[in-house]
Amino acid sequence: MSAIEHTPAPPPPRTAAGPRGLRAWVGRHPVTALLAVTLPVGWALLAVPALAFHGIVPGGPLPDEPFVLALTLLVMLPTVVAVTSVADGRAGVRALLARAVRWRFGVGQWVAVLLALPVTTLAVGAALGRSVTAAELPSLLGGALVDLVIAVVVINLWEETVWAGFVQTRLEHRHGLVAAAVLTAVAFAGIHLPMLLATELTASGLLGAVAYLFLAAVLVRLVVGLFLRLTAGSVLAVAVLHATFNASSGEGDVVDELLSGGQPVLPAVAAVALVAAVAAVLLARRRAAGGRAEAPARG
Repeated sequence: MSAIEHTPAPPPPRTAAGPRGLRAWVGRHPVTALLAVTLPVGWALLAVPALAFHGIVPGGPLPDEPFVLALTLLVMLPTVVAVTSVADGRAGVRALLARAVRWRFGVGQWVAVLLALPVTTLAVGAALGRSVTAAELPSLLGGALVDLVIAVVVINLWEETVWAGFVQTRLEHRHGLVAAAVLTAVAFAGIHLPMLLATELTASGLLGAVAYLFLAAVLVRLVVGLFLRLTAGSVLAVAVLHATFNASSGEGDVVDELLSGGQPVLPAVAAVALVAAVAAVLLARRRAAGGRAEAPARG
């Protein structure tokens, strides 16, 4: 597989006087500024379904999807645009949004983005003794493709514009790929914590759910970081990858329908780890062959 990769672009120079006060602080600490807004607002929004589930908010149980959508489109996306504008100017905003529609990279990378996680999840499930059924496969795959497109366009593309395009890319420029993946995973998982409270869980069950959330987040962010390097920094690519992970691990999604034995959580997590290992080997081989494998540029 081959792709054009970009050398990290430095932020635009500031004048001697420079911005002062809050704008100056945001310019120096853009990731912290983003999280300072989105984490508390996110917890407040995503706590509403949990409060409704437990009867603290009247009206009965509420679906969490509208609250996730509102958080992403009405809070996180405008905030990341505003912070990027302060830190990098209008050119930085244009560069960030350009990465959200960057589709021109190798055919092999596209095949991996679309198929690596679901196919590997099925293979792991089969290796663990689960049976794979091909009943009504054409209609099932057709529905899965429609669901994938809707998920990417409505939520995953904008979610990854924030997490991959802004947070993880900036952290990687400072701390490297692995540390950036872990740090991004902590924030990514942390903002989703209130959603775990909208279920009937014992204390031990809740701890297990939290542990799974953070483990899955670290593995997914590691794969995201690797695929950013393999796809010329394309946020679109990792948004599709994110959607395929959800389709591979979610109850009632395509892999769950194809694989016996209940929701394929364990096979999906193992698949992420395997795909990350393969992607890391590919990047190492590219470096050994004299190719470029730098952190994705912001633009």
